Amino acid sequence: MNKEFFTTPLTSLCATLCDFAGVKPPEFAAPSCEELKERLTAQSGVSSVDRILMYNPDAVADYIYDKYYDKFAPCEAVAPIRQRFITVYPPKTPVCFASMYTGALPEKHGITKYEKPVVTIDTIFDAFIRAGKKPCIVSVKNQSMDKIFKGRDMAYFSETYDDEVVERALELIEKDEHDLLCVYNQRYDDSMHRSHPNSKRSQHALDCYASSFIKLGEKVNTCWEKHDTLIGFAPDHGVHRMIIGLGNHGSNIPKDMNISHLYGIIPKKI
Repeated sequence: MNKEFFTTPLTSLCATLCDFAGVKPPEFAAPSCEELKERLTAQSGVSSVDRILMYNPDAVADYIYDKYYDKFAPCEAVAPIRQRFITVYPPKTPVCFASMYTGALPEKHGITKYEKPVVTIDTIFDAFIRAGKKPCIVSVKNQSMDKIFKGRDMAYFSETYDDEVVERALELIEKDEHDLLCVYNQRYDDSMHRSHPNSKRSQHALDCYASSFIKLGEKVNTCWEKHDTLIGFAPDHGVHRMIIGLGNHGSNIPKDMNISHLYGIIPKKI
């Protein structure tokens, strides 16, 4: 288990995605991750895309990815580039997703604790809209991704729980109307808070995350064949087990701060 903090900031992801899409990054976005850009281009031979699908599974720590690697290994067939990031502090869901999609630190985007106000600074969604592109968020109703980016001229779908979110996302991929599709799931976060990060319930939730990501990748492969697509498996923060046994996050420790993302580019076929 890695006991040191990773060094590549999660805030570098926003500009990286924008660079691949040919979109000017949001106003306060940190510089892009050149390492990720180079690795993705080398892997695929593609340096620009016209579709991005981001799967956002809540609370998958880097060490959890390693511990249950057999569950996630099939995901690497879809997205073979593993990029390690350090998330922002405090590692709470709305704080982290606000930084992921603005490229800004919490003190700049304004969410510095577990609360869900609408982000008012420039976001990746605003940047895509300015570029004439269509972003979309599919999330569990009333959760962070469902609430903090509201008020933009874009599509939002609020579903009952993870399964319904994935089904909606599959429908949207088939319709092929959106340039940036962000898909949020939360089952593991719920499970580990109610039990612990390694419980059978939590392990089942990880299986669900992996199978959902593979389903989304397969649908992209068949329905977005006219597009070069960047696809990502992008959690927000990690998790640790408290002394009393339950799972939790929010501490400035590697277990909560270190995360692994997976990325790949699916080249167009037509």
